[in-house]
Amino acid sequence: MDEAQAISLVANWVRSRALDYPTEGLEADRFEVGWTVYAPVDVDESDPMAFLDMPVGRSVFLVSDSGRIKEVSSSIPPRQALDQFMLEELTGSAPGGTSDAEFMADFEQHFSQLAAGGPPMISGFTIVDTPPEHARIAAEASRLIEPIVQQLAQLGPWGWERFSAEFAFTVSAEIAQLRFWSGNQSGLVPVPTSIAELIRRQRQAAAQLPAGPWWRLLLTVTNYGETTVEYDYGDEPFPDDQLMPPEHYRNDLAAYPRPHVPVWLAGYVAGPAAQGRDPHQAATAAAADAAVGRTAVATNGLAPLHEVWARWAVISAAYVGVGSEWGPRIHPGCAWYESDHRSGSTLFLLPGERAVLSGGKWNSGLLEAAYNGGGPLPDLYTGAPAWVTDSVLNTRNRNGLVTFCYWWANGQWFRGRTDTSGELDAPLPPLWSREETVRAMTGQTGFGTAHQCEALLTAATNHTATARDVAALFADRPGADVGAAINQLSLAGLLDT
Repeated sequence: MDEAQAISLVANWVRSRALDYPTEGLEADRFEVGWTVYAPVDVDESDPMAFLDMPVGRSVFLVSDSGRIKEVSSSIPPRQALDQFMLEELTGSAPGGTSDAEFMADFEQHFSQLAAGGPPMISGFTIVDTPPEHARIAAEASRLIEPIVQQLAQLGPWGWERFSAEFAFTVSAEIAQLRFWSGNQSGLVPVPTSIAELIRRQRQAAAQLPAGPWWRLLLTVTNYGETTVEYDYGDEPFPDDQLMPPEHYRNDLAAYPRPHVPVWLAGYVAGPAAQGRDPHQAATAAAADAAVGRTAVATNGLAPLHEVWARWAVISAAYVGVGSEWGPRIHPGCAWYESDHRSGSTLFLLPGERAVLSGGKWNSGLLEAAYNGGGPLPDLYTGAPAWVTDSVLNTRNRNGLVTFCYWWANGQWFRGRTDTSGELDAPLPPLWSREETVRAMTGQTGFGTAHQCEALLTAATNHTATARDVAALFADRPGADVGAAINQLSLAGLLDT
């Protein structure tokens, strides 16, 4: 049967049944044993959001080479519809007609068959040496995924190939994101309340597992019915668009107490109350320390301020010059650094030869002991002067994640009572020695530039660096952004003008 014959058969079939469906302008696509015939949708393919304009639930007709016609809903995964149709052709078991409800029964049966044998429908659950009761709960939680997937599948437009669903739930707030893909196009689809209720029930079941209820449920489903399930317990921070205000996590922890909360989330829940230091708090704390003779701890673990600042600046110049998106940066009065492992720091310069260096180590044992071990938060501010405030502290202090704080005054570095020397390696750029700094620079500009890097570091430390000194780092890199590198030294105030 050719394309024209398939279209003609469908047009006559629609007219004979007086269906509310176009009979002009139909199109057909070939599959293994016949044709898919449908009324095309006028969608601007150059607009990725136009995918959302594709109708959901509109009929599509499958026509076999033998002339059999079957009407199916476009909300059914197309591969499933074709597989069922071809099976009917091979076995001669074709029904007289298939309604949406009947096809969804087929879809559910297919899921059940996958779960019972053959390729697994759901992957992502691992149970090793699990007590029988926990295994039973895990199995129930897995079973409750199936109706969620089946109902989500009905929301997609005709032709969808896969979908992802991400649900961030607590007892007091919910975020749901459902996206379907077809080819290179994708679009978001709203999740109805009825499905949200199923997800709540599934989370309540999963809450009986030792790990407690998930914070996010992640589903990936293909139009073959293959499903991957992931429970997110917050090992990594949640995406910004799926992070709720702290009170919702507090509500959830009250309803479902947990023996362990990820440090980043514990700090987020604690908020500014844990480590905040506004001007009033700073002045009050400084006066209280002075009244009872509490003093800061002087430390020689860091190089003097002018050397730290110069090393930070020249490394920044090297990274910026080669166009790297990583590495430290200099801003007016502030040096900034974030590693690729979620640790980072800031160094603020203040008038009168003062400075504040603070930041956080991602996997800090100090914070783990405080938030999950019942211990106190590290003592970062005892003896700190009143000018050590939120405005010059690393922004991690808003979420209780600062693990060190040093301030420079009277030609000396000071810290609070807790020894935080073990917190510094990951959050700081490589500035512990001149040799380490030069290695970091040549890692960007090339090992053949070691002499030029050393010369720039010396000049920057002495505030005698010139634009020519900076440009020398990039003599063999014609595409380097020398101007941006020079600007880093200029912002740092280290150029000889």
